[in-house]
Amino acid sequence: MSQAPIHVPLTRRGFLTVAGVTSAGVALASCSSGGGGGNRPDPGDAVELELPTYVAPPEIPGGLVSEVEGMPTIYTQPIAEYADSVTEVPLSGGEVTTFQVLWGAPPQDIPANEYWVSLNERLGGEFKPTLVAFDTYNEKMATTIASGEIPDLSFVQDTNAVAAQAIGDGVFADLSEVLAGDGILQWPNLANVATNAWSASAKNGHIFGVPNEDPYLTNFPAIRYDLMTAAGYDAIPDDADGYLQMMSDIAALGSVNGKQHWGIAAFDGKAQSYVEWMFRAGTTWQLDDAGKVVNIIETDAYADVLAFHNSMWNAGVYHPDALALATQGNQAAELFTNGQVALTVDSFNGFFGAGIFRDTVDITPGAAPGLFVPPAFDGGDLLIQRNDGYWGMVAISAKAAEDPERLAELLNVINYWRAPDGSTEALFIHTGVEGYNFEFGPDNEILSLDDETANADRAALQWLGAFKSPSFNIPANALEFVDNFRECVEVLTAATVPSPVVGIYNEPSVENGSRMSEVDTDYRGGIVSGRMDLSAIEEYREAWRSAGGDAVRDAYQAALDEA
Repeated sequence: MSQAPIHVPLTRRGFLTVAGVTSAGVALASCSSGGGGGNRPDPGDAVELELPTYVAPPEIPGGLVSEVEGMPTIYTQPIAEYADSVTEVPLSGGEVTTFQVLWGAPPQDIPANEYWVSLNERLGGEFKPTLVAFDTYNEKMATTIASGEIPDLSFVQDTNAVAAQAIGDGVFADLSEVLAGDGILQWPNLANVATNAWSASAKNGHIFGVPNEDPYLTNFPAIRYDLMTAAGYDAIPDDADGYLQMMSDIAALGSVNGKQHWGIAAFDGKAQSYVEWMFRAGTTWQLDDAGKVVNIIETDAYADVLAFHNSMWNAGVYHPDALALATQGNQAAELFTNGQVALTVDSFNGFFGAGIFRDTVDITPGAAPGLFVPPAFDGGDLLIQRNDGYWGMVAISAKAAEDPERLAELLNVINYWRAPDGSTEALFIHTGVEGYNFEFGPDNEILSLDDETANADRAALQWLGAFKSPSFNIPANALEFVDNFRECVEVLTAATVPSPVVGIYNEPSVENGSRMSEVDTDYRGGIVSGRMDLSAIEEYREAWRSAGGDAVRDAYQAALDEA
């Protein structure tokens, strides 16, 4: 069976997915059409995509640039000098309207909001956003589109059925011709978008927005190496049997440094995923040897994954409340930080931004956390689900794009927002105004002024939705973890493969997502915890198919056959 992953099962911003998506049924929105500057293609008009030319972001002295495709640059020291990436203001006066997500508190208005004042000056016009709270995004997107008054720039999360329909109805401009090939070089920062992100976000060969680029892999497994040593292991075993024995031996320690601990806190999508890598289960949707679409739960390897988790459960590796902890936010990560579990799976932002590694060392004497590369079940290669390559896009109103000069200006604005690391524009977008949001330290390090109002002013306005190419910035207090992080993430990133169905909008998954999710959660938890026998996998598969799995598969198959 040829394997190709669609989607890391646990997205970091699940509020925008249509109801109840899980590792057994995820779909990205995709309808082909567009407007702007010419006749809109028919929604069913699939064409060969002419990709924009790719230009790598400029290298910054001290950055650790990997040769592994999809591996972001790592920065371990402050940027010494910033340079302009934009030579002229994007706008020639007037205003630019936007539709974008508001993640926190609303901003102050002008003139109290110095970030907003500076943003207007830098753009050369008036920035007028519609800020939409995360829990009302779907509703507000629908009412905005229904009104016919479409902002110049919109953050479009195309897993949203309303947004997908809008793309198909020509609400947003088709940017394919203007950005194809070397045409994109007019906007150098847009040329930094990875080819993978353009390919993944295109709809039947058409580009309808600038993708918000993601790295190939978001979540990574980490382990307490000191607990491995305490259990008698100086390295990760070479196969699944050895790994199971190691985790069982770690759990059997029971208490280390006066703290009761377990192997793993929560049985959730992230914990399940790394075992899927080990058993080369492939991914959510994949193609069999005949080119037919199958779901991961229908594979023999998936049954092996659940059986392996059940073995860990029976060996006492999992916390007794592992199923409940899967639904309790950051509590599982806190158990790792507090020294009570040996293994966790989290993101770069969790390990370094939220300080999981640093806090674990500081809280628990002798703790030695770090990433690890899990072994394949047979000692061979891993197979890892690659991220879709992007998370949403910034789209341009088809009406605004009818004027070529206006279209160019709006692309100028997105180009400004996508300024690379080391640029004055990226410093402003992501950090704010010197003296208002931050100041420079003696080594040019960025020091927040810890002004909650000023930081809310920046955060509320910055999230247009097309940011610079991904990078990893390691704080000074976590430099001891850099080598381990880099070595492991390079190996894991190199083992990722793309999905055959990225970019295909699947209506049945929208209609049936909630029911499929309920089936998936019930049977996965039941089989792993022993509440159900392993033989229930066949009942699980049939229930999933009846809940909508067959309809989702048929829709993907039809789309691939047509393409």
